[in-house]
Amino acid sequence: MDLIKRYHAIISKGDLEPDKSQEQAIKHLNIVKDEILELKNSRATKRSLSRFFKARGTPSLGSTKKGLYMFGGVGTGKSMVMDLFFESVTSSRKRRVHFHAFMYEFHERLKNIRVMRKKDPVRIICQEILNEIDLLCFDEFQIIDITDAMIIGRLFQELFFGGLTVVTTSNFHPEELYKDGLNRGLFLPFITLLMKNVEIVEVDNQKDYRNGKLRKEDSYFCEEEVTAAVRFNRIWEDVVDHGTQELILHYQGRELKLQNYGNGACRISFQELCEQPLSAVDYLNLCNHIKVLFLENIPILSNSQNDIARRFILLIDSLYEAKIRIVCLSAVEPEGIYSSGRFKKEFARTVSRLNEMRGDDWPRENNR
Repeated sequence: MDLIKRYHAIISKGDLEPDKSQEQAIKHLNIVKDEILELKNSRATKRSLSRFFKARGTPSLGSTKKGLYMFGGVGTGKSMVMDLFFESVTSSRKRRVHFHAFMYEFHERLKNIRVMRKKDPVRIICQEILNEIDLLCFDEFQIIDITDAMIIGRLFQELFFGGLTVVTTSNFHPEELYKDGLNRGLFLPFITLLMKNVEIVEVDNQKDYRNGKLRKEDSYFCEEEVTAAVRFNRIWEDVVDHGTQELILHYQGRELKLQNYGNGACRISFQELCEQPLSAVDYLNLCNHIKVLFLENIPILSNSQNDIARRFILLIDSLYEAKIRIVCLSAVEPEGIYSSGRFKKEFARTVSRLNEMRGDDWPRENNR
C-alpha cells in the first residue's frame, strides 16, 4: 500500500492525529521506497564492489541520493514514520537497528577481524553488511563517542559506495552532530558525505506525543515526597517476591556486578551505573539480562557533570530500545535532573523517554 494511504488509514481509525510534518516525511519515504524497488528490479544493489576496490584515489559518490535523514525534536513521530516505511518494504534484505547497537556490533566485528590480522577490516565488515542487506534503518542517530566519530566517515563511505540505502532518525541536523566534540574537525568530512548522499527532512511539530499517552499510575518517585521511598520499596518487594541474589555479568574481560537481582529485576544505584566508566556496550549487555530496572538515588547533575549525564542518556536509550521497564527513585522530576550542560539538548530526549516509561502501559508496541 502507498505509505500516504496507509498513514491516512491509521488516522481514520483514530490511532494517530493528522500531522503535516509527518506527512511530508512520508512523502519523501514513498520516493525512497520506489527507488528501492527500482534498484531491486535492476539488481543494482547486488553488484560487486570490485570496481571500487580497484579504483585509485577517492572516487566520486555521484549525485544520486541513497536514503533519507529525518531530524527533529523529541517525541514528534520520526520513529513511528520510519516504522511504517520499514514494514512496507517487502524485501527481506533489510534491517532496523538502534544506532548504538549497530556501532557496538561494528566494533565487536572490527576487534575479531583485527585479531585475525586481516587487512582493511572496515572494508571487510562493510562487504559483509552489503552481502546481507540493501536497506539499513537507524534510530536515534547521534555521535557522542570519539571512537565512533573517527571511524563513521569511512564506514558510511564504504556502504554508500556499495549501494546501500540508509534511512535514519535523529534529534539533530547533520551539521549539529558531534557539536563541540573532541577533534571535531576530523569529523566534518563525514557531515559533508552524509548531506551529499541522503535527503535531509525535518520532522518537528513542536509537540511531544509521548506525554499525552501517560496514565495516572506511576513508576517514577521523587525523594521530596514523604512516601516516595516506601512506594519504591513496595514495588521492588512485589516484583522480586522470593528474594534476590548477586549476578555478575562478564564480557570483554570486564564485569558488572548486580548485587540485587531477582525474578528478572535488578535494583542498583545511579552511582553504580552512571558514575562509573561504563559505556553503551555495558548498558546493552545489561538489557540482555534484565526485564525491570530499579534505579535509585538519581541526583541533580551540575553543568560540569557532562560525562555522567552522557552515560545516563546512553542508559535510558538502551533501556528504551530494549523495552525494559524502569522504576526510579530520584531527587527531582526528570526535567530537573540535568538542566544545563554540554548535553542539554540530548537530555531533552532522555526526559521525554523517562516520562513515557513511567506510565503503567509501558512498554507499548509502538513506543518510539
